[in-house]
Amino acid sequence: MEIRRLPTDEDALRRYAAELWLPYHRDLAAAVESHALADRPGEELIAAEAAFRLDLLGENADRRLWVVAVDPEVGPGGVDSETADPERLDPEEPAPAGVPGPDRDLVAFVSTSVDECPEVFDRPDRLVVGDIYVDESYRGSGLADRLIERAAADAREQDCGELRLDVDVDNERAAAFYEKRGFEPYREQLTREVE
Repeated sequence: MEIRRLPTDEDALRRYAAELWLPYHRDLAAAVESHALADRPGEELIAAEAAFRLDLLGENADRRLWVVAVDPEVGPGGVDSETADPERLDPEEPAPAGVPGPDRDLVAFVSTSVDECPEVFDRPDRLVVGDIYVDESYRGSGLADRLIERAAADAREQDCGELRLDVDVDNERAAAFYEKRGFEPYREQLTREVE
């Protein structure tokens, strides 16, 4: 099991979109109505996300995408599931940036970016956790905690004093997870339709 930063590479981002982003958003759409995906074939969604992410990561080096890859032979219930134990994954010492080999399965990700504080305000820069996802077969294993720890390491590396994230009000499971890890509400966002 390894965690590594994905490069700004079209093939890497297509693989991420196919193996992680699309399953994540299908799960999210099932749980949160406002996250319904467009009625388009999966390949079109994957291509659109890969292109979007390529632009996003390419325009700002403060944006990062971290993935967790495992050898499918040692996954949960596999031949040597001890080596796939998230407790053994060190978020402070990720694998070198790059694309995990095709012989490894992508099972989780976290995206981060820096919310730099304008100098007229008295608050620290914040590292924003954009998305976090763990494949169903690894849920409850502690892997999500390792991803939060990787985000915290990212924050320290980029001189950010706080972590921030958004969670949908109707995603109670996610909100409970984050609150257990010390996140506190600090702002409400309201929306309405334009008439």
